[in-house]
Amino acid sequence: MTDMERSHEVAEIFALDTDHKAQYEALAKLCNKYLPENAIGRVNTNEIIKIIDTVIALETGSMVVSRQFVGLITERLDNENLETECIKIISEGILSIIKARTISYEDQVCILRLMLASIYEKEGRVKDAAQALIAINSDTSPKFNGPLATKEGAKALLCIRITKLLLDCGEIDEAEQYVNRTSLLMVEVAANPEIQIEHKALQARVCDAKRRFVEAGQRYYELSVTEQLPLSDRITALGKAIVCVLLAKPGPQRSRLLTIIFKDDRAPNCPSFEIIAKMFLTKVIHKDELEEFEQQLAPHQRADEQGESILKGVIQEHNITAISQLHINITFKTLGILLGVETDAAESMAGEMIASERLHGYIDQTNGVLHFEDANPMRVWDSQILSTLEQVNKVSDMIVARHPEFSSFLS
Repeated sequence: MTDMERSHEVAEIFALDTDHKAQYEALAKLCNKYLPENAIGRVNTNEIIKIIDTVIALETGSMVVSRQFVGLITERLDNENLETECIKIISEGILSIIKARTISYEDQVCILRLMLASIYEKEGRVKDAAQALIAINSDTSPKFNGPLATKEGAKALLCIRITKLLLDCGEIDEAEQYVNRTSLLMVEVAANPEIQIEHKALQARVCDAKRRFVEAGQRYYELSVTEQLPLSDRITALGKAIVCVLLAKPGPQRSRLLTIIFKDDRAPNCPSFEIIAKMFLTKVIHKDELEEFEQQLAPHQRADEQGESILKGVIQEHNITAISQLHINITFKTLGILLGVETDAAESMAGEMIASERLHGYIDQTNGVLHFEDANPMRVWDSQILSTLEQVNKVSDMIVARHPEFSSFLS
């Protein structure tokens, strides 16, 4: 059919009868020639798209008939017997035609975008699938509003699906925006634990991807004690919590989470428990103990934005703290050997820790020595009392040595 013949046929349908129902029925018959109900295999995608374009272009006024016609095409595309490529081409064609009139075809646009998202996802076009879903206006679309949609958590499920796709294609900042949107919708799905759990898992993944390891570890640990999850999933979540706590920067929150995980009865069965135990007990962790642990790290967990190893920095800082428990002072040369870094790097690291009060001590740059101070106030108090008593005893011995007659008085 030529463009002129097609335009003439559609124009005749609109001209012969002013009744919308009759016009729609006539267009449905025309549709049956190219896209019959329950069609199988391939269809003439080019002709179908041109018919839709002609119908929308020729109808004036309310667009009632064209909207019904697009709705009919959309329904017939939801057919598993049709070739996926045909569904994709027709859907993309319709969206292109009605791009400037999306508001008038909101319900049909929503269905078409959902179909396209599923097709793109199967084809591995994850980012395109995410963009197709993002383009849906869930605030006004009938599919995502109303009592039933609210009860089923339709909006929350859409945001969750978008978040997953964005995470899979590496769009972390945008994924965080959608996980935050989902948080605002959690009140609506308070009675649906499955959505709550899925949302919490995505929060953990986003925090992990953003290298907010303490927050990610907390989320993963919460999942590990969620009874609705299968045991295998809970153990997996605990393992991820351990990885995150080992990569997290030192601080009160990490210390609390480290204590909770160390005291968890399930933790000894996890592969990295020995490292957790040494970190909790402030023992030196050697490089060869980290080889197996490093293999399970994701790319974003291996290095920070500057390309520096995250694990190496955390472990070196931990080891300085552990060394401070064993030594009163240490030369930077020896410290560098123990940490596996240059002398200057060891001094710089210790200086940063002292400046930020993560390490108590002072640096003797003249002699290249790091002096440690006890941060425990009770131990400091005890040592001060002991020092005072030792000085009193020393003075007493000096008095007796010079004046033996006082020995009986002092004894």
